[in-house]
Amino acid sequence: MQIGEILKKRREARTETLEDVAFRAGTDASNLSRIERGLQQPSLTLLENLASAVGARISELYLELEAAQQRAEPDDPREPWGIDLMRLQRHFRELDAPHRALLIDMAKILKKY
Repeated sequence: MQIGEILKKRREARTETLEDVAFRAGTDASNLSRIERGLQQPSLTLLENLASAVGARISELYLELEAAQQRAEPDDPREPWGIDLMRLQRHFRELDAPHRALLIDMAKILKKY
């Protein structure tokens, strides 16, 4: 798996077109398509712009890539929930203290079921 595949998964999860994301990143759809298919590697500046265009930071993209690569390893005993945890952390940071406490209480309740 390559960083372009992570960008594509993020873009598709947001139900956006190549044109939507490329426009926000300051590139064109054909360039983004080549990156998503692994035919071209983006510069650091373009990768920063693409990450921002799909609502992420470069570090999040690489964490997601690493998690996907670890899941692909057949002898890896770890749970493949790293991506979900990363997404949850991003939203958790945006909450105020009372809402964080509420989310933690909800998780405890869900754990019981």
